[in-house]
Amino acid sequence: MDKSTQEADAQYYSQPLSSPSEFLSSCPKFRILVLGNPESTKQEIFSKVFGVDLEKKLLASAFTSSHNLTEPLDLHNQNEHLEVLTSLNFGTGDQQSYDSVVSFLESSSIQNNEPHCIWYCVSAQESRTVHPLELQFFKTLSTLAPHIPVVLVFTKYDEFVSQVRLDWSKDAEERGLSKVAVTHILRDLAIKRFEHSIGERWDEALQLGVHQSSSWQEHNVRRVCVAGSEGLGDDDTEPESFLQLVGITLAGLKERSVKLAFAVAQRNSAFIDTQCESLSPFFPLLFDKLDADNKGKTVCAELASTYFTVDTGHARKLPGVDIREMLPNFFAKSVQIFNMRDVSSVLADASLSVRILKAAFHQTDQFPLLTEILQHSSTESSSLLVNNLSPHERAVLLVQGFTLLVFFLHRLADAQWPHRENFSLSLPPLTVTKHGVDRLVKELENGKERIAVLEMVEGSTIFTECAIRQGIADLVAGVVERVEQEEKTESEFYSFGGGSSGAGPGRYVYEGVVGGSGNHPAPRRQRRSVVVVDDSDLQEISLSFVNDKSPDDMVLPCGLRILPLN
Repeated sequence: MDKSTQEADAQYYSQPLSSPSEFLSSCPKFRILVLGNPESTKQEIFSKVFGVDLEKKLLASAFTSSHNLTEPLDLHNQNEHLEVLTSLNFGTGDQQSYDSVVSFLESSSIQNNEPHCIWYCVSAQESRTVHPLELQFFKTLSTLAPHIPVVLVFTKYDEFVSQVRLDWSKDAEERGLSKVAVTHILRDLAIKRFEHSIGERWDEALQLGVHQSSSWQEHNVRRVCVAGSEGLGDDDTEPESFLQLVGITLAGLKERSVKLAFAVAQRNSAFIDTQCESLSPFFPLLFDKLDADNKGKTVCAELASTYFTVDTGHARKLPGVDIREMLPNFFAKSVQIFNMRDVSSVLADASLSVRILKAAFHQTDQFPLLTEILQHSSTESSSLLVNNLSPHERAVLLVQGFTLLVFFLHRLADAQWPHRENFSLSLPPLTVTKHGVDRLVKELENGKERIAVLEMVEGSTIFTECAIRQGIADLVAGVVERVEQEEKTESEFYSFGGGSSGAGPGRYVYEGVVGGSGNHPAPRRQRRSVVVVDDSDLQEISLSFVNDKSPDDMVLPCGLRILPLN
C-alpha cells in the first residue's frame, strides 16, 4: 500500500460520523466512456449493469460520428450517480471519431476530469479483422490513458452461441446425446470457436504496445462476453456475463472513491454493495490476480468497520460516540451505497432504521436494551441497561445492528432489480414504495434469518481477537452472504437427522463465519433445486420432469437428492 493510499485510508477511518450528505462528495458520479456502434451496443448493457432504461433512438444517435462526445447522455434522473459518455468505435475506420476520442482523453487528463473507465464494445457476431485505427488506439493506451482501465466488451454473445448451436445440434441429436450433455458440450464448443475465430485475433491486437511480450491483462485492458436480450437459452451463464462485466470493471479501478462510485452506480448485484470479494467464485482467475490492497475490499461492510477500533486487539466501538448516533448515520450512508430508485424518498424516513432494528431484535433478549439505546443517550442517567454493558457487549450489539441493516437493504435491492431473476428482462429497477418497505420489515420480523444473523455475529471471534478493521468488514459481509445463500439453498445447510454436527431439525449449522480476514468461507455457486415439503408436490414435479421444464435437481423431505436423467 503506497503512502497516498495510507493517507486516504487514515482520513476515511477518522471520519466515521461525517454527515451522510458529504459521504459521496469526493466522487459523486461514476464517469464511463462507452465506445461502440448501434449494432454492438444495445439497451441491455445499460439496463442490466446500471439500471437505466435508454431509448433505442437515443442509443442510435449516441454512437455516430456526429455525436458530441463531451455531452453526457440524458439519463432522465434514472441514476444520479452515473455519467455516460459515448462515441462511435473505430471498427469502420472513422477517423473523425478516432480524433475526437483521442482529443477528449488528452484534454480531460489536463483538466483532471478523465472518465473512470472505458468500455470498448464489439459485436461477437462481427467476424472481421481488427481495423488499423483500433490497433492504433490500443497501442497508444499506455500513454494516452495510462490510468484508465479499459474493458473490451463482446456483446450479443448469445447470438454467436445460437449460431454454433444451430450448426452443431442436428448432428448431436442424430448421435443420441442427452440434452444435459448437449448443453455442457455446446458451452465448451462455443467458447473454443469464439476464441479461435474472434478472441485470439483481438488478443494479438491488445498485445501491441510498449511490452511486446505481455498479455492483455498487463495493459490494463480486460475482455468479457455478454449476452443480449435473448439470453443463452438452456445455458445459465447469461447473468454471470453481466456480473463478470461488473466485476472486471470494479477490479480495474484503483482509487477508493472511484471504486465506491462504481459500486453505487451499478445495479446488477446487491452483493457488490455489500462486499466485492463475494464475486470471486464467479471468476476466480480474475480475483487471483488482484493485489492485496484490492482483494476483499468491501463497500457497506467496510463502512461498518469505520465505527470501530482494534487498537486493543479486539473489535470495540469507537469511544465517545453514542450507538444511538452511529446506527442512523450508518443506515443513511448505506442507503446511498445501494442507490435504489426511491422517487418518494421512502428510505429517507428518519424512523425507518429504528423500525428495521426493532423488527430484527423483536422478542430477543437484546430487545429491551436496543429500545433503550434508540431512545436515550448512554450519558443519560436513565440509561441503566446501556451503562451496565461491557465494551465487548457494546461491540457485539453494534455489529449486529449494522449487519441487520445491511441485510435489509441487500434484500430490498434484490427485490428492486427484476433482471437478476428473469434474464430476458431489460427493465430498469422498480421504484421503492412504502408498501414494499413495510412488507419487507414485517417479513424480517417474522422470518428466521434475523436470528441467524444475531447468533452468527455473537459467535464471532473478532470480539476477542482482531488486529485489523478488515476483520469486522469480513464478518458483516460474510454473515449477510451466508444467510442469503442458506435461505436460497436450504437443502445444502439443513440437517434432517442431526448428523455429526449435532443439529436437529429446524436448526441451521453455521460453519466458518468467525470473523477476521479470510475466515468466512468463500461463497459457492449452488445448484438450483426444489425442496419437496410433502407428497402432494410429487405429481406436479414428476410432470415437469417429463416435460423437461424442471430445475437441475430436487430434494425430498428425507434429504435424498434426485437428478434429472435428461
